[in-house]
Amino acid sequence: MPDLSALKEHARPRAPKIPGATDAQREQGRSLAMIHAMHLSDMAMIRQMVGRIEHDRSAAKDLAEAVPELAMTQNLRNFGALCGRECNNLLFHHGAEEHHMFPALEELGDTGLRAVIAKLREEHEVIHALLEDLGKGAMAVMQSPDPSTYAALRDTFEMLDAAIRSHFGYEETELQEALGVFQVL
Repeated sequence: MPDLSALKEHARPRAPKIPGATDAQREQGRSLAMIHAMHLSDMAMIRQMVGRIEHDRSAAKDLAEAVPELAMTQNLRNFGALCGRECNNLLFHHGAEEHHMFPALEELGDTGLRAVIAKLREEHEVIHALLEDLGKGAMAVMQSPDPSTYAALRDTFEMLDAAIRSHFGYEETELQEALGVFQVL
């Protein structure tokens, strides 16, 4: 299981301010938060299911079936870290970031912004590994619904939730100005 210290929040680079950036451009850059809200909604659904499992071990089957169908799971799986090159579809969120948004920002931005992008790419790997672990944990609970498999599932979910919230906050803050100024989003 990935360690959240891999996020190294204390060592995250900061994007430099862009001279001449306007409030309107910053507001445009805030639209990334609306995209993230979709994924946080999926996380809330998973949290509810994990809670149901705690009270009803038979609910594990529901979680195991639902996790692969969530938009966030499909996005991350298809990015490649979850299923590598075997996955056929490129989905919206991380696929768009990795293949459109990040390259455009790397081209238009300075070394400070490129350092932020490199860190965000590293964090995607941590999140992908945790999401894969969550799927495995859901299957384990379904196959062996005992306190230890549930505890592992719950712990994985808590780590994933913390990683996603931390990552989204960092991404939204550090890319806000650049997204609006360079009109990448």
